[in-house]
Amino acid sequence: MEGGLKCAEHGFYMKLCDDFFGMYYSSEGPKLFFNRDKYRLTDSRWDVELVIGRKNNLFIFYWQGEVKISFRFSKNQDSIIQLYRLLQEHVSSKRTY
Repeated sequence: MEGGLKCAEHGFYMKLCDDFFGMYYSSEGPKLFFNRDKYRLTDSRWDVELVIGRKNNLFIFYWQGEVKISFRFSKNQDSIIQLYRLLQEHVSSKRTY
């Protein structure tokens, strides 16, 4: 896991070992990405989970009930918790059902 949340012109991303993970804003609405995989967050087919452990935390992103993104991260990786909160507070309230 490297660095923290990086701010791009229209979103946020971070580098997780050899992978890139983040969220950006497009004309279709916000999208979450993991490397080349993209998920439209205005769609109701996603969910996200954050599991807090004693030594590490676990981030899980579901698309149509299937795990698409899952990784453990250290307790001091606040940028992932910030992105999780952003997904929960701002994006989920704007989904279409």
